[in-house]
Amino acid sequence: MYNQNSTANATRAETLRGVGWMIIAVAGLAGIVIAVRALKPDLSIPQILFLRALIGLIAIAAIMVPKEGIRSLITRRPGFQLLRNATHVGAQYCVFFALISVPLAVVTSIEYTIPAFTAAIAAITIGEKVNRYRWIGMAASFIGVLIIVRPGIASVGLPTMMVIIGAVLFSAQNVMVKVLSQSESASTMVFTMNVIQSMILLGPALYLWITPEWHHIPWILLLGLSGLTTHFCISKALVLIDTSVCFPIDFLRLPFIAVIAYLMWDETFSPWVGVGALVIFASTYFSIRREANDAGKGAD
Repeated sequence: MYNQNSTANATRAETLRGVGWMIIAVAGLAGIVIAVRALKPDLSIPQILFLRALIGLIAIAAIMVPKEGIRSLITRRPGFQLLRNATHVGAQYCVFFALISVPLAVVTSIEYTIPAFTAAIAAITIGEKVNRYRWIGMAASFIGVLIIVRPGIASVGLPTMMVIIGAVLFSAQNVMVKVLSQSESASTMVFTMNVIQSMILLGPALYLWITPEWHHIPWILLLGLSGLTTHFCISKALVLIDTSVCFPIDFLRLPFIAVIAYLMWDETFSPWVGVGALVIFASTYFSIRREANDAGKGAD
């Protein structure tokens, strides 16, 4: 029998460490949207995105350049990296645009469709095989979005549509990352991401620049460092536990953000959001578990 690197074969200590890394990652993901919500009334979106990329660049350069050398971090596919990062900037802009007027729980729930969108785009663009469980999961995720948005029953404004567009763009850049990972290291991709995005956003940020005040600094640091923390923690978690374990932990982000939004901004959300989020979660979890089970049977 093939000895898979899975939760079934992991030691209890490894599983607990993996869960711990994933919980920190979830906190980092929540920190990003909360920081943006706190900053957006005062700073423009291009400036917020630029500050995030700049802080990330400083941090990753301080860590990686002494360790690996600058030459090892230079991309061999600058054109494709530019396309990927332009897509990523667009995705962030769409979601950040909506954060001031769309409840954080709604934004988070719609973002749970990204795995399904990613699978669909991968099937269309790079010919990745998608089994019937994943197609079922995608269809159910779409139903979950309809439950949350309720077109024809509740008004669907531009901010909500921007979140959905952002989710599609995030999914597209995920597929690009998968293609790039065949020839580029994770360090190169993270370093290049912050370099290119800093360059893309510099002009718009300077044009709309508002000098941050002291009370903005903690939020700016949270925004910049949360992204790096999240990438690092997810990569550490996936070494120790399966995706089928990681994804349910990520679902904790919804109640975590909902509680913080209520405490900080007195924000509540409709029960339909909870129902739709549960449908999206259950469909994605179902497809991941069935794929894992089929892979396990094939390895016997």
